[in-house]
Amino acid sequence: MITRRLQKDKDFQQFSEVSASSFIHNSEETTFDENIDIFGAFINDGKTLISQIECDCKEIWYCGKPIFCAAVGGVASKPEYRRSGGVRETFNAVFEHALNKGADISILYPFSSEYYRKFGYETIFRYIFAECSFKTFEKIDRFSDVTLLTQDNKDIIEKIYNSVALKNNMMFARPGAKNFCTTPYKECTYTYFVNDGKSMGYVYLIPDRSKRTINVEEIIFTDKIALKRLLGFLRTYDGNYDFVNFNKLPVNSPVFEIISDENKLIKRSLFKGGAGRILNVENVLNATVYPKEKGEFSLKITDKQIESNNGIFIVKYENGKGSVRKTTVGDYDISLDICGASRIILGREGLSEEDINYIPNTQINSDCSDFLKAFPKATTIFYEDF
Repeated sequence: MITRRLQKDKDFQQFSEVSASSFIHNSEETTFDENIDIFGAFINDGKTLISQIECDCKEIWYCGKPIFCAAVGGVASKPEYRRSGGVRETFNAVFEHALNKGADISILYPFSSEYYRKFGYETIFRYIFAECSFKTFEKIDRFSDVTLLTQDNKDIIEKIYNSVALKNNMMFARPGAKNFCTTPYKECTYTYFVNDGKSMGYVYLIPDRSKRTINVEEIIFTDKIALKRLLGFLRTYDGNYDFVNFNKLPVNSPVFEIISDENKLIKRSLFKGGAGRILNVENVLNATVYPKEKGEFSLKITDKQIESNNGIFIVKYENGKGSVRKTTVGDYDISLDICGASRIILGREGLSEEDINYIPNTQINSDCSDFLKAFPKATTIFYEDF
């Protein structure tokens, strides 16, 4: 089996056939984005493409600093060649490519969490879809002092977004107004922001008059004041609309602390979002901001795909900084496979020692309280689709 990067002029026809057979669409609708790296696995001496993966390396915020992330999508195989090892070989090529480009983590949106665990990915973001009657907004004061995002003020939105990214976990970098609609009246999608120099935030929404619903695609805020203002702005729609749908709220979102649900008028559904994978354990441990108090732990990692991650990592930290030393032999406090490590380190669920005991392939040999303190609970948010 041969794996290599695909080229549009050489491989487009086969690429479109794999895409069409996997994602069930007309091959003529297939697009080939030459701005991202696409890898494929071939049989028959490199003549027949059977599997492919798209990989776009971009920055993501981790512990208040940007690190490189391999955003993976378009994982596909022709049905007649599934379970022949094509996807595995293609993932190996993607991992090698991403590491060479300096990526320390990878994220994808899995159709099956169990399937992608075979390649080291684990769910790190769960979100809530919430349908809220406007009656739940009755205790919130209306607020109209907001600004609509357009081409004329697009520089402000990056500042707001990054201010929130610094306080949260796993938010993709958005240089300039990337990922924001700056032509709202043309696209019928609107981003309104508040910014008084201290309290900042925005709400990205799509009105649906036919269903009398405001669909909130993103709501980002630096503090309680900004959140109240944004929710107060949403309430100004209550004369023409009946519901607000929040499409991707973090599980621990404070939105539910502000709006009232005394009459049980909020319908909530829990979904799995993105799955994460650590590509370079040592780099991620070095990039971590640790507690101010002194601590030490030893962590054994098992990774079936990336050999360089295997070993025992001895971490000593104090005053927010840590030193990391890797060894291949010796005692260790806790052992995790790469899935468990990705969940705890990237997902930041704030798990207890008892919780960790239930994670598959975990072994706790001694007190791991310093390990748990190193990765406290944090809000994980990412809205990007790829």
